[in-house]
Amino acid sequence: MGIISIREQSTQDDGFRAVVSFDGGQEYPIAVSDPFVEDQESNLGWYFEMHLRFPFTDQVNAANVASSIATYGETLFNQVFADRQVFRRYGQALQQGLDSTRLEISGSHEFHSLHWEALKDPELPRPMALSVPIIRKNLEPAPLNAVVRDSPAINLLIVTARPGGRRDVAYRTVSGPLVGALDNSQLRVNVDLLRPGTYQALQKQLEDVGVGHYHAIHFDVHGSLLTHD
Repeated sequence: MGIISIREQSTQDDGFRAVVSFDGGQEYPIAVSDPFVEDQESNLGWYFEMHLRFPFTDQVNAANVASSIATYGETLFNQVFADRQVFRRYGQALQQGLDSTRLEISGSHEFHSLHWEALKDPELPRPMALSVPIIRKNLEPAPLNAVVRDSPAINLLIVTARPGGRRDVAYRTVSGPLVGALDNSQLRVNVDLLRPGTYQALQKQLEDVGVGHYHAIHFDVHGSLLTHD
């Protein structure tokens, strides 16, 4: 799988200095800035965080904001691939097929605040994220010191959260197949199901079993399925 890497180098008053590389090869310097001003960013926040919860209100404004996402993505694309050599290398990746390409974004919190999932080639009908896996990385990952007790089996905690009740995806949509796959495997796994699926219950469960008991915690958080319209 080919890799297109976009890595932040520094933060400037007018945006970011970064480098683009293909498959770990030569790095090409680029300049990137937020395509939107503050008011437009606020509209995006409203659209994704509020409107999609109540999609039947303020549909005219919602349609305008939705169409602006393509503009955002194309502007960001033109910034990243403005250099002729960078665009030529992108064209080679395009010929090989975007479905065999991965996009890696590395940078600070501010760099990650850009909506990289909206990145869109103006010559293609849909954003790259619908064809290309996008991996986000920190430049300096936080150290994680994990202590696990010796155990003859893997201890797994499944946290299933459905605050919307019947309006959410059914409880066993994800956890059911997961537990079934474990039953059919050759692994020795002890499975605990957290009830209820709340932060408070999770904190109490971890305190009760003590440090290092669980080898993995699977978060099956709530969600919803919406039509494209």
